Amino acid sequence: MTKFWIVFRREYAQVVKKKSFLVGIFLTPVLMAGFAIVPALLAGSTSSRPERIAVVDQSDTHIGEEFVASLERYTLDDSVSAYDVVKLIVIQPSEHDRMTRISDSLSDEINAKRIKYAVVINPEPQVDDSNLYVITNSDNFTTLKRFEKRLSQILSQLRLRSSDINLDIDSVLTLTRRLDLQTRDALGQSIPFEIKYFSAIVFVMIMFAMILGYGQMVMRSVIDEKNSRVMEVLLSSITPFQLMVGKITGLGAAAMTQVSIWVMIGAGFYFMKGSLAITNSIDRIIFNPVIVIFFVCFLIIGYIMFSTLFALVGSIVSSEKEAQSFVAPISMLLVVPLVMGLHIVQNPDSTLSLTMSMIPLVAPTAMMMRIIFLAPTLTNYSFFGSIIGEATLSLFIVTATTIGLIWLTAKVFRVGILMYGKRPTLPEILKWIRY
Repeated sequence: MTKFWIVFRREYAQVVKKKSFLVGIFLTPVLMAGFAIVPALLAGSTSSRPERIAVVDQSDTHIGEEFVASLERYTLDDSVSAYDVVKLIVIQPSEHDRMTRISDSLSDEINAKRIKYAVVINPEPQVDDSNLYVITNSDNFTTLKRFEKRLSQILSQLRLRSSDINLDIDSVLTLTRRLDLQTRDALGQSIPFEIKYFSAIVFVMIMFAMILGYGQMVMRSVIDEKNSRVMEVLLSSITPFQLMVGKITGLGAAAMTQVSIWVMIGAGFYFMKGSLAITNSIDRIIFNPVIVIFFVCFLIIGYIMFSTLFALVGSIVSSEKEAQSFVAPISMLLVVPLVMGLHIVQNPDSTLSLTMSMIPLVAPTAMMMRIIFLAPTLTNYSFFGSIIGEATLSLFIVTATTIGLIWLTAKVFRVGILMYGKRPTLPEILKWIRY
């Protein structure tokens, strides 16, 4: 164990004593934020099955019925209606207590994923747009724009029917103005999509840079010591497994030092957020304990998993040039969730998004995007049936996979680090594992 700590301290000191380490502490978040540009054009996505909707109408003007009828024009590819209105509740404008109970019940059903949208129509929405809103934990552009268009047309017709015939153009334009549809999550609050998407990209890019940067350091360290024959001297006094784990944990500790400094800086911003005029929307993301805790956990286990892969690559190649053919596909695994990002952020509860967040090699970044979009909407921190339970399960799967990779890599590492010249073939590597 003493020899392991010697390797650990050596790898740790080689990183933190460099000036580039201090520069990276402040420069990395700035660069990631600069690269995370919200796309100008966002592609819409369509569901493969009807989306469940509830409508509550307190207007006394049959707006709810007209809205439900207007949705029939939208169909899926198999001609099935795109929206399944499971509830149409009509109540009197004076029934305030009942309205409150129904609204709370719908929020619970949304969190339980029994319905996806709840359209709430308060009295006189034709007078004040804020009397009509949608409760949802989803940010599907296509659906929300459809709702806005249909409700705008209904309200315009209502305003015109209740107005005088002889009107000037300005009055007609006022009566037929487009509805500014509000979106609220189950907490009754609203975080602009741009803020959530921007935050997701920043968190994922920081994770990508840390895992890839420090992981490749492990690979380079193995290759350099292998080529300089220092490896042979080291193995005379330490086991291959101790050497491998010492390198991974030593460089990992340097990465966690960097993250710890960022967390402390973030804590300082938290206590100063009043004077810094940080908006409530940003506050609910960057200071959300669920997001911060799982970000650190997935960063740690993601680093260990990918560093183990890079250590495996470093042990079977003789130069960085040879290693590049392996680095590219490994790096792409971290980028896959960004490629699928628009689907994940619009449908974080979809089967595809959930499946991606459970696949070990893409789970750290995919789950992080889902957490950022779903964690701020939690009404309670229940372990079961929420993003917390799913994230914990994903973390367990990634951890189990990482343990398996460490075992596999250790088998290859002990032989590969002493092999020079021709790169081993797959049958040879399999023989090392069975050895």
